[in-house]
Amino acid sequence: MSLVLTVKGGLFSGVAAVEQLIASSSTPLSAIRDFLLLQHPSALGTAIHATPLVPALRQAVPGCRIAVVASGFSLDVFRGNPGVDLLIETPSPMKDLKGAVRALRAQHPFRGGDYAALTSTGNERTKVLAQAVLCGAATRVGFTVLPQLYRVPLEFDWAQSQIANNLRIVEALGHRTGAFEPQIFFSEVDRAAAQEILAAGGVRADQPVAIFVTQTSVTQRKGWREERFQRAASFLVERYGAHIVFVGTAAESAAIEQLRGGLPFATTNVAGKTKLPVLAALMSFARIGLTLDTGPMHIGRAVGLPMVIIAPAWSPPVEWLPVGDPRFRILKNADMPVATPDYIIDEVSVEEVNTALMELMGR
Repeated sequence: MSLVLTVKGGLFSGVAAVEQLIASSSTPLSAIRDFLLLQHPSALGTAIHATPLVPALRQAVPGCRIAVVASGFSLDVFRGNPGVDLLIETPSPMKDLKGAVRALRAQHPFRGGDYAALTSTGNERTKVLAQAVLCGAATRVGFTVLPQLYRVPLEFDWAQSQIANNLRIVEALGHRTGAFEPQIFFSEVDRAAAQEILAAGGVRADQPVAIFVTQTSVTQRKGWREERFQRAASFLVERYGAHIVFVGTAAESAAIEQLRGGLPFATTNVAGKTKLPVLAALMSFARIGLTLDTGPMHIGRAVGLPMVIIAPAWSPPVEWLPVGDPRFRILKNADMPVATPDYIIDEVSVEEVNTALMELMGR
């Protein structure tokens, strides 16, 4: 028997075990005040774009209790969030379903009561559903691959952003909601660590810091040429005396070092050297960012860093990017249905980027 069939068999056994509970639950969704938010996405941006659910639920249901069940980087995304009453760490259900269920059952804050298990975009996985079901979540609302097992299943609306789609969960619960931005919180210890990084790089107290996100996964085809980043960095240094800080993953550090090698001034590379809360604190100290459409960009948005975003022609900005926000300049100069194998964002010029950087620096 394949792993998929094994998991689904276990899932439906769990469903059968709670079927009577589901049938007997008559609590109106709008009356539910306890929420279990499951967060096991595979992409950093997906976790960050789920954070607006927390203040939205707080506003819609004053006095509600919110527990977040998370694994991996989602733990750091929701750690320290003042709107989260309990952050429950479990293994990823995709890697260890049994362990994920056991960990949640051991810390379950709402067992035996009326609560709703919520799955935002990126968590519409069979094993995520299995973790909820096998822990007794009778009321399930959100995005799923098995709509028949949800009280209110949602399908992704491609005319709306990831955030707007997630906020539809609040509406599905019977409440009105407004617009909310992503949130990441960090501690004073994280802030101090970020300050130490800047001091070690020789950054003066009055010197503007510019965050550069120059790398993405090779499969995403969202690149901008190395020499163009170098020219943009030189512009910020020469015009504003900025210090450039490169961020990314450990796997991207070598490519960043190559880019830095072509610059005649000192810069800092923290790729793969900081945990997410420290990186968020570091980005909060910066004056401006220049970034591709990738994970660290979402961290910058969450801490309010003004950014120039170089967007690929094949990806609709409405899904992931902060469209219509004056703190951000989204540069997208072409449209194509899919990316070609050799695609690079050559339609966005250095001159256009520098003009956008200058406008944001002027703000």
